[in-house]
Amino acid sequence: MADSYKYIPYKGVNPVKRLYEEKFLLEKAYDFLNVLIRGNTLFVTGYYQPSEYSIVYEYKLKFTPGIRPQVFSTQPQIAYNDDIHMYSRDGSLCLFYPKDYSFTHLSYLFNTIIPWIHEWYLYYELYLLKGKWLHPYVGHRRI
Repeated sequence: MADSYKYIPYKGVNPVKRLYEEKFLLEKAYDFLNVLIRGNTLFVTGYYQPSEYSIVYEYKLKFTPGIRPQVFSTQPQIAYNDDIHMYSRDGSLCLFYPKDYSFTHLSYLFNTIIPWIHEWYLYYELYLLKGKWLHPYVGHRRI
C-alpha cells in the first residue's frame, strides 16, 4: 500500500494507462526496441546506426510518468565531458530543453524522445569528426 501514491493520476494522466499506451505506441512504431514495464516504470532498449560507416550505438531509456525520461548510451558507454550534450550528474543524454516545452507530461516517447536519441547520436558522430557540438543547444554545464 505504501507505493499506491505512484498510481494516482499525475496532472490528469493515469500513470498505469500511460505506461501501457507508451509501450503499445513504441512497439508499433519501432521493431528494433525492446520495451518492458516494471512497476511504475517503462524500460526501453534500442540501437541506432547513424550511417553505414558508423558503429551501432545501443541505448537504454527509463521513463516514469511525471519524471523526465532518462537515456543512457550503453554500448559504447560515453563518458561525460563539458563539450558534449549530456548531464554531468548521471551521464544521461540531454535531448531537450525543459523550458521550451518541446517535451511535456503529455508528449509521447515514440515521436519525440526516440527520434531525438537518434539525432543525438548523429550529432555525437559529427562531434567526433569536428571536435565541436554542432547542434544548437542551451548551455548547462555541471547540471
